Amino acid sequence: MKVYLNYSQEELNRQYDQRSLVPDTSPYISTWSEATQHAKSTFVCRENIAYGDHRDEILDLYLPDRVEGGEELASLLVFCHGGAWQRLTKDESGHMAAAYVPERVALAALNFSLAPDKKLSLIVGQVRRAVLYLYENANELMVNPKKFYVCGHSSGAHLAANIAVTDWPAMGAPHDLIKGVTLVSGPYDLEPVRLSARNDYLFLDESTARALTPQTHLRPGLPPAIFSWGGRELDEFQRQSASLAEAWENEGMAVQRLFFQDKNHFEMGCEHMNLDSPLAKATLIQIKGG
Repeated sequence: MKVYLNYSQEELNRQYDQRSLVPDTSPYISTWSEATQHAKSTFVCRENIAYGDHRDEILDLYLPDRVEGGEELASLLVFCHGGAWQRLTKDESGHMAAAYVPERVALAALNFSLAPDKKLSLIVGQVRRAVLYLYENANELMVNPKKFYVCGHSSGAHLAANIAVTDWPAMGAPHDLIKGVTLVSGPYDLEPVRLSARNDYLFLDESTARALTPQTHLRPGLPPAIFSWGGRELDEFQRQSASLAEAWENEGMAVQRLFFQDKNHFEMGCEHMNLDSPLAKATLIQIKGG
């Protein structure tokens, strides 16, 4: 029996289980963690900035030296980590600093609550409030409130996409608060996620899945977007990236697609770690040109 597209339940479950292609993810997570620790010891890092009252609602802010010295406000790249909405923290999220901070781009690595302890709707609300906090305190934090960009990998790309489609005026911020977004290997449409085994810990119903799906909120005037994914990823993750990129473009927004034929899902999560990567280069061009 087909439960979504041409997938049986077992097949759909595999499509949303990264272990079916990459059984051991620990080397990648170790790489991100070690690179984060190196970034904290290399760059100016303001750790554990609270953007809310819950213990999970904190972030680390990596700043260029010249900005810390007060010369000018830095552009800001906000990063949402992956982990299937149930794993990882900001302590595996500073690995990107080595590519961007030397280019005078500040990096905010967000921490947020995880499933199943918290509902996905709350998590989406947390990352939005984190960005709002950064905007409202931009001058104190030495970042330029007119130069906010967002990036995410895997489930973090879903969160970043939701940040990009936020009705910011309803939260007291400019409609164009986010100037650009980079989305890497995300599961954006939550309907197949809801129908898969992932819903054993996400507990999504149909209406909530639709409300938290970025496609539901696409409209003209959203920021330009970079979509990137790998050729050795699960078919559904490749389809998800291609589908949202097309939908984003159909609303009239600028879209850039970067396809890495030989990269798996977790290797895509390493592409932001140095400026030799086409993905890091494209993101920096987006920031510098915005």
